[in-house]
Amino acid sequence: MLKWFIRNEWREMKRSSMWEQSLAIKIGVGFLFFILFFEFAVGSIYFSDKLEEIFPDDDPVEKFNSFVLYGFSLGFLTRFFMQKVPVLSIQPYLHLPIKKSSLVNFVLGKSLLSFFNFIPIVIITPFVIFQLAPYSDYSSSGVWAYVLSMVFMVLSVNFLSIYFKRSLSVNSWISGVIALFIIVLGILDYYGIVSAGKFSASVFTLVLSQPVLLLLPLILAMVAYLANYRTLISKLYPEENRKAKKGVAVQEIKYLKQFGEIGQLMQLEIKLFLRNKRPKSTLIFIPIFLLYGFMFYPQKIYLEMSGMLIFVGLFMTGPILMMYGQYILSWESSYFDGILTSIGDFNRYFRAKYYIMAGTTVAAFIVTLPYVYYGTQILMINLACALFNIGISPFIVLFLSSNNKKRLDLSQGSAFNYQGVSGTQFILSIPIFVVPLLIYLPFWAFGNPEAGIAAIGITGLAGIGFNKVLMNVVVQRFERRKYIIADGFRNKN
Repeated sequence: MLKWFIRNEWREMKRSSMWEQSLAIKIGVGFLFFILFFEFAVGSIYFSDKLEEIFPDDDPVEKFNSFVLYGFSLGFLTRFFMQKVPVLSIQPYLHLPIKKSSLVNFVLGKSLLSFFNFIPIVIITPFVIFQLAPYSDYSSSGVWAYVLSMVFMVLSVNFLSIYFKRSLSVNSWISGVIALFIIVLGILDYYGIVSAGKFSASVFTLVLSQPVLLLLPLILAMVAYLANYRTLISKLYPEENRKAKKGVAVQEIKYLKQFGEIGQLMQLEIKLFLRNKRPKSTLIFIPIFLLYGFMFYPQKIYLEMSGMLIFVGLFMTGPILMMYGQYILSWESSYFDGILTSIGDFNRYFRAKYYIMAGTTVAAFIVTLPYVYYGTQILMINLACALFNIGISPFIVLFLSSNNKKRLDLSQGSAFNYQGVSGTQFILSIPIFVVPLLIYLPFWAFGNPEAGIAAIGITGLAGIGFNKVLMNVVVQRFERRKYIIADGFRNKN
């Protein structure tokens, strides 16, 4: 049966109309992965051989093991955002006398061939050869238990990332909490509140002297595999999927009803994000944006660089504006023709999008208020950036959105997915970051950076005051290009 699964997978891929194009892309990506794989191998060999010289005051085995937990945590996040979930066209097999378990085991087995599973092995192998094998302090059974425990940890991370990525479409908050927990743990360790490094060193070093602890990562790998297995078995038939989804609905936001048609359009926009995979997967990055300040504010050198802090403030107060705004028309590309025929006033259509961007910017600014702990200067910069992201940035996004005419599939994930991507996304981010810095630089050059920060905020207030004029400019440009955009969205290739 395995032979037939592999043969049919190969035929399906080869007979695809995109075979030649996808083959060229896969060869190019494969070459880049080979270079990356080679660099990991060389770097790991050098690091393992020179570990005693790099950390002369520490035991090399314990020092290496102190990084293991961080490595697996980073691997989980990387897999979660970049690794594709293994799939199989199951429907053609459902009417055949094939066990459901065979189908599910094949799908899960495909994930073992992922590039991300080989990177940890490449890093760990030189360490075992150069540091563990030469020492007589550790028995051969302890070394083998250590190697196998690492293999089982790799499998655990592989299956856990797949499980949480699959559950994202149903319980997205769970995956967000996991990612946020890992980030917060890293921050707490950075400040010495929690020492994940010491915990990692003690646990993984203990395996060398107590080989029976090998059972713990083995059990974790089995639990992760069974969790995936049960999830896939329960959703194997389309009818079961429909039953599971029946009755699930996004709650109405009653407060928006008082805004009439604009409120209704905002409601539809929110439902689009909460119901579809592609936009929902972009929301996971929002906590990372909001925690961006911890990378800069604790460093005194950055607190003296107001220009850099303006960049950070724009980034943190406008995460949804940037994630949502980069595809602001493409989100609706599959039913854009319906929008053109059903909406009579496009001023209200764009104003609904503006209110979403402005409202989320206010919410993001409130979340970043605790950063005042690092100084009132941070608060003033973030306030000025928030005003700019309310009064100016949304209109830049809406104006440039008329340049994007590439269709986007809402059912696909965002990792390694370049559908809908064009030069517009890169052009869009330039004025959002460059214009505030251009406003600030003349004041900074004359020795008055505080006035430059105030000027950014005043510019944002001016944008809020003249929002009707700016909105008319956006709508007029859209009216000139709406049929060009619609023609581009109809192209599914």
